[in-house]
Formats: sequence, C-alpha cells, structure tokens
Amino acid sequence: MAHNLTFILNCVSKIQDEDIHFLFIGDGAFKKRLLRQKESLQLTNVTMLNPISRQEVPDHISITNIALIPLKKTDVFKTVIPSKIFENTAMGKPILLGVEGESKGIIEKYNAGLCFEPENEGDFINKLTDLKNETAIYNNCKAGGLNLARDFDRKSLAIKMLGYVKELHQNT
Repeated sequence: MAHNLTFILNCVSKIQDEDIHFLFIGDGAFKKRLLRQKESLQLTNVTMLNPISRQEVPDHISITNIALIPLKKTDVFKTVIPSKIFENTAMGKPILLGVEGESKGIIEKYNAGLCFEPENEGDFINKLTDLKNETAIYNNCKAGGLNLARDFDRKSLAIKMLGYVKELHQNT
C-alpha cells in the first residue's frame, strides 16, 4: 500500500518504449487489485512475481538496470529511508526515487539516482526516460550509488559506532 503501485501502473500504461520493462516482486494487501489493473490496462511491459527469499534478492536485482523506489506522497514518508536504496546501490543500480524528505536528500547528495515528485506522472516518466536514454546521467548515478553504499556499509558504520562508544566510556 505504501508504494502506491496503482500510480506506477497508470504511468506505465503511457510508456511506449518497448525496451522498458517493470519487475515487481512481492505480495501485499493490494496485489490482487494490481494484477487486475495490469490486466485491464493490458500491460505487457510489467512482470509481477510472488515473494522470493532473501537469498534470491541479489539474483533478481542483478537483472535490472534501475531500481524504482516509490512511496505515497505523504508527510509520514518524509522521514523514511527504504532499505532498497542500500541493496540496489551496493549492486551498482541507479535509483529512481519517488520519495520526499531524507531519502531524497541522500540520493541527491550522492548523485545516486534521479528523484521524481511522488505521484507526479510527468516527472516520473521524464526521470525514467533520462535514466534510460542519457548514458552520462546513468553512469554518474551508478558511481554515486556505489559511493553511497560504501559510506552506509553496515560493518563500517558498526565499527565507527563502537569507536564512539569506547571513547564515551573512556571519558566517563
């Protein structure tokens, strides 16, 4: 529900580029509704898979070119940072982000992808087209994403936090 895939499917129905295909993986409260929407819009450029194991996620990410991460346009999501950002950037996938707030700030700081205004059809299609057709933008976002993944590596962050804790303990 949070991803507003109804909006995405409506946008997809307007995309004429046969080289663009969307892969959605998972389940959720609206899955049946989304499958009906896909069928009623006669979308041939969308594949919807059932949930997969955590071990299978890298295999599926590896066949993609871009990671689409949308959320509904609401203040609640301005403080959310979807973990999909880190998984995909670590695998060199530029992000197409439809989230405002902290997530957008991170993507823009690292130039790890392009951000579209949530629920803005024109902006979504334009940014998707830019990532697909502009090799320099794509490659810059790929490199920026790898930098983001490096700076947010859990092991590195844990070691850094341990250093802070040790320092704090020594000063007390």
